[in-house]
Amino acid sequence: MKINSFIVLYLFIIFNSFSKNVKCDITDLDEINSISFLANTFYINWDLRSGNICSNKGINCDSTNSTTKKIIIDETLPNGEGIPPNVTLPEGNILSLSFLNLSSMTIKNRESNTEANILNYVSALKRLTYLEIVNVSSVNAIPDSFLFDCPLINTVILDERDFSGLIPTSFFTNTGSSLKTLTLSLSQPSSGVWTQINSIENLNLIFFGKTFSVSNILNITGAYYEKLSKLTISGLNSKVTISEMSYLENISIKCMEKDESYKDFIFQNITSMDNLVINSCSIKSLNFQNSNLTDLEITDGSLTSSIPLSLPKNVEILKVNCTGFKFIPKAIEIPNIKQLIITNGIFYSPIQSFPLSLSIANVTNSGLEGELPQSYCSVNQINLSSNNFTSIPDCFLCHWSYTNQWFSNNEPVNLSPNSSFICNFGIVQNNSSIINIFDNSTNSTITTFKVISYGETIKFNGWNLGWNFQNQTTALKMIKPNTQFSYDFPPESFNKTNETLIFSTGRSIKIQWIYYQYEIENVDFIQKSDGVFANFTGLFDSSSIISINGIVYSPLILSTNNIQIQFNNSFPEGQVQFDLQTFQTYKFKYLKSFSRSYPLITSASIISVNDSKVTIFGSFFNNNNNNNNTIKPIVLINEINCDIISSDNLTIVASIPKFSQGGFTNLTVIDNGYYFSSPLVIFYEKPKPTECNPSCENGGKCSQGSCECVGDYSGSTCSFIKPSNSSYSLIIDKTKPNAKYDMEKGAFDFSLTSVQELDLNKNVVKQINITQWDYLPDQPVEGLGNCSLYFTNQSNVLIQAYLFIPTDSVKYNFAGYTLNIDSGQVKVLVNISNWQYETSLNVLRAVFKSSSLPSNKTSSSNSCGDSDTSTLETTNNQYNALLSFTFQRNGVILYGVFIDKMLSNGRVAISTVESLTDYGDANNNYFGINMPHCTICILDPNLGPLVNPGFDCSGRPWVLPVSLVVSIVGALIISVSIFVTFKKYYIIARDGKTIKFSKRRKSKSSSKMSTQ
Repeated sequence: MKINSFIVLYLFIIFNSFSKNVKCDITDLDEINSISFLANTFYINWDLRSGNICSNKGINCDSTNSTTKKIIIDETLPNGEGIPPNVTLPEGNILSLSFLNLSSMTIKNRESNTEANILNYVSALKRLTYLEIVNVSSVNAIPDSFLFDCPLINTVILDERDFSGLIPTSFFTNTGSSLKTLTLSLSQPSSGVWTQINSIENLNLIFFGKTFSVSNILNITGAYYEKLSKLTISGLNSKVTISEMSYLENISIKCMEKDESYKDFIFQNITSMDNLVINSCSIKSLNFQNSNLTDLEITDGSLTSSIPLSLPKNVEILKVNCTGFKFIPKAIEIPNIKQLIITNGIFYSPIQSFPLSLSIANVTNSGLEGELPQSYCSVNQINLSSNNFTSIPDCFLCHWSYTNQWFSNNEPVNLSPNSSFICNFGIVQNNSSIINIFDNSTNSTITTFKVISYGETIKFNGWNLGWNFQNQTTALKMIKPNTQFSYDFPPESFNKTNETLIFSTGRSIKIQWIYYQYEIENVDFIQKSDGVFANFTGLFDSSSIISINGIVYSPLILSTNNIQIQFNNSFPEGQVQFDLQTFQTYKFKYLKSFSRSYPLITSASIISVNDSKVTIFGSFFNNNNNNNNTIKPIVLINEINCDIISSDNLTIVASIPKFSQGGFTNLTVIDNGYYFSSPLVIFYEKPKPTECNPSCENGGKCSQGSCECVGDYSGSTCSFIKPSNSSYSLIIDKTKPNAKYDMEKGAFDFSLTSVQELDLNKNVVKQINITQWDYLPDQPVEGLGNCSLYFTNQSNVLIQAYLFIPTDSVKYNFAGYTLNIDSGQVKVLVNISNWQYETSLNVLRAVFKSSSLPSNKTSSSNSCGDSDTSTLETTNNQYNALLSFTFQRNGVILYGVFIDKMLSNGRVAISTVESLTDYGDANNNYFGINMPHCTICILDPNLGPLVNPGFDCSGRPWVLPVSLVVSIVGALIISVSIFVTFKKYYIIARDGKTIKFSKRRKSKSSSKMSTQ
């Protein structure tokens, strides 16, 4: 009977300047000649007249009558009587086929009417990738240059019994060939088939010889088959040796029919063998020297009965169904066995107790004797029928209605349980304590498991629990029969806290549970020379992992209550989101800010024209161990390396470069591998101006660009005088540390509204808005007397404000200046504690609000005719910092002046003030006083009430005198108390007269103010 076959001829049509569409009506003569040659060779009756090619059976054309890449010829095509008369073949012999784009050729079960070998005509098929020739007459040899003629071919199938000889030696000399799959039909094995290095990955050898010779040996070695991964041999009639293979994974060997000659099978140094199938072979010996094997299957053959099988220890699957198998392997010989499937063995011996990895035990009709070991209670799939067991474990008797079929036809003993048999089953929790033992008629309750809130899986260990045949509890899964099950507890959102677990018929328990959750309770950062350590406390499990932005960090310590992770020195400061993930998909997010403990810089000395060094204050690494191995910091100012004069854990003294333009410049400190870089610490101060612009009035003298007034005159140009206390009204608010200054034409107040933490780009990263205060009167404050105390606790930051109105003038020194608080002025002392900085680079800013309000006076006359609107004007110093402002409403002016000095931890430092235009509106203006990253920050400008002695409606407007003393305080992570002191607006009013707010400066002094 012939096998249906076909010839597949792919015609690739190339569209470019050198080729054109091949249409049926204009088919190239070479194509016509090639088709004619095939038709003539294999008796195919094709009509090859122009325009009729596409109508032939087996030739496919597209909608435009262009030949497609397939021309199919199989044995169902009608045979003709030769070449159609209307086609003229060229004179002489056809040297080759001319299908230039042909990619696949298949010829099966055809007889040629010529003696021509079709393989001699494929040299022009440069794009051929697939060639299959099966049972085709006259194909009796392979051309020597075949792989050179077909450089793209990857699959060759030559199952042709007319080969006059073996593959020519030169067949594989083209080692760069793309050939990957080869099927060959050979009469008998040679010593090596061939001995050229090749790139074949899939080799199929078909032997059709009928005789066996002991001298024949099939030897396939990796020295030539370097990339071979799959080997199939059929019709084997000789010994076989396969060796030195690194990539060979699958081997299938089938011997010739009625193979009665026992032969050796040698597999040597095959390191990646996964599957070996030997079929219909008489096996004398199996040798697996230095070879690995996962799956071995021997079927329909015979084994010599004298020698036991010697198998690789990594065998996991053993399937044997053949005669002569008398020695069942021992557990020690196959310690990784998972499937043992043996049929028709002749053991007549006890079965081995195999390891717990065994999941399938199908050993039937094999004469197994004695007691079945207890270990088989944990095997998933069992068939031990038609054997000779004397007894089986209770686990099978407990579930006999299901398991009896596994032991059918056992002789001579009946294995079924007797009527008095009682099956006990038990549960063990945490592999230690026995929860309970139940008989087959009792269900019981195990109470109060602790279950993670998103649901989790808990394992139950025990005995005689069955094979979960009917799976009656959906969430209950069998891990190991009889001994281990797992239950998937639902999430807390399911509102379920109990369940009856049915392991098998008559084997059930009721469980109850309560929920808890894994979480991070706190993170403490520890900064060391070899990195930053994060210490997590909370509730974790053994699979808990910590990640940041998807990057998982391996823990140094992992316990149920503690995880410790190490980061490198460049770990960024600021808020960090930690993701905790446990053994399932549950994630818990935790936010914590990291701020370095060193280098931490609170301030630096102000650099004047003649200074040659700078002192930097803060917290630094101290490695002074009295052996002169101290690690000194590195200081760069304006990217210039500065010599270190001295350093300890609180200060660094360094030389300084020149910086003629003055103002702030960048500072970088490298301390024990940690970097600090900020443009807000180092300040170069220019000399004060020698002239006052505008010039001083009323006898005032110009000193370093500022007017020093005499007598009762004051103000920036000495143009105003101090008003009497009777010329204004002052309203004190007992709900908050604030004062309102009221007069006929309007009112103003000035208050602290918030404290902000800023990054180096002046972005607000944290803000506390002071919205509500508690009040305690008559609280003593040293140096001031009794004060009113206002306090609040917002965002865990304690803010206390003491309000003081002196009855007599108070003189004190501040930041190199001598300052006064006049009687009737308002002083507020503010203490801010427990400020937690996000990073060591961040700074503080105190935000004040100045408001213009309608007057509470009964008169509403507007004799000057001004509109009821407010306007703001500001002036800045040479560093673009705010010096003064005027805030006008209805002819009344609120006038304020700030100084550029402050105290940072008791040391003089630069303080800049800015108008926060994005915050204000027509009647409210906001000012920010900037401070370094300090522990105690104090701002204290001197301001006094002034009036214009010659004001009328045709002249300058009313001026509201307000006195302001401001002291601002922040707190670091180390929770040092901080003080913020400022003098509230002090408003004076008198009927029909000017009221003004201004700063008053006294003579300089080198003495320092106590940071009381």
